[in-house]
Amino acid sequence: MELENIVANTVLLKAREGGGGKRKGRSKKWKEILRFPHISQCAELGKTIERDYASICDKQPIGRLLFRLYCETKSSLQQCIQLLDATPRRSGV
Repeated sequence: MELENIVANTVLLKAREGGGGKRKGRSKKWKEILRFPHISQCAELGKTIERDYASICDKQPIGRLLFRLYCETKSSLQQCIQLLDATPRRSGV
């Protein structure tokens, strides 16, 4: 899963770089690479994605950040952030 994130981020960065000039980041090649597949191709994938805390908030950096931002908006959840900060993160999870 981490390798897929690295590949996706690399493709995104390359697409943003583009070829320079006015069309920087707008080449047809990169638009094709970044195009999302049709929803019918993703339906099966939706059934196999893990939707638990460890998968979303521990393994995914964006999920971890979104969880933290959400907890910051609710005063009753401030303790969750304090607990996360006090608990050492497990590597390789």
